[in-house]
Amino acid sequence: MNSVFGRLIGGLLLALYAGLASAANQLNFQPPMPRIASENYDLHMLMMYVILVIFCVVFGVMFYSIYAHRKSAGHKAEQFHENTTVEIIWTVIPFVILIGLAWPATKTLIAFKDASSPDMNYGELIPARPLTDAPLRHLDQRAFRLSELKGKWILLQLDEADCAAACSGKLYNMRQVRLAQGHEMERVERVWLILDEAPLETRLMREYDGMRMLRATGSPLLAEFSPAGGVRDHIYLIDPLGNLMLRFPKNADPREMQKDLARLLKVSRIG
Repeated sequence: MNSVFGRLIGGLLLALYAGLASAANQLNFQPPMPRIASENYDLHMLMMYVILVIFCVVFGVMFYSIYAHRKSAGHKAEQFHENTTVEIIWTVIPFVILIGLAWPATKTLIAFKDASSPDMNYGELIPARPLTDAPLRHLDQRAFRLSELKGKWILLQLDEADCAAACSGKLYNMRQVRLAQGHEMERVERVWLILDEAPLETRLMREYDGMRMLRATGSPLLAEFSPAGGVRDHIYLIDPLGNLMLRFPKNADPREMQKDLARLLKVSRIG
């Protein structure tokens, strides 16, 4: 009987874990980006953990009591009507839990209303959307997909192979912004989507070694980037889940770009 009950409980717990794991991305918040969103996410997760612990304790005690004190095991129902100590305990415990949760909730609420130092992004936030995982090509024609960089933050630009002054400036800024992250720079990749089939200067390949230079001619991926203002004018940021989520302005200030990226790396839990 014990082994059957143990297998039943184990199966239920395994099914619960599998269900939670498969639904995590659909049911939970999106990964937080600004500081205040990170605090809100932390509060949400704290509440969920407290609820989970209460659920496990209450139902664990209940099911144990039902099983361990069953009539078939020789137990008889107790006859009692009140117990002052028990009543005090089950009144005090919820009160303590509520007071414990009130502190972080109040702190986060005050932070929402505090506009003395607004948490603003330099780049323009784009409603996060997954990019089409369309095939691209290395310069030597080897196949490549952006999904191969999943788990990394991606700085991305689009331009022709002749790479005029504005294009070179974007390549330089992407390299410097990544280097400025110090020991965190390994979390960041750089991608150049080349919009034509013209040959690339050897100088560019040497100067920006480590950048993914990918042919994107005719790729459906290009339709994912809004032509407003010209896709060649911007550097884009893709999150580690493959979502396009931020666009830096034309002639962007690399110091402000570095601040945006550093903030995201600091609060990110996904890459």
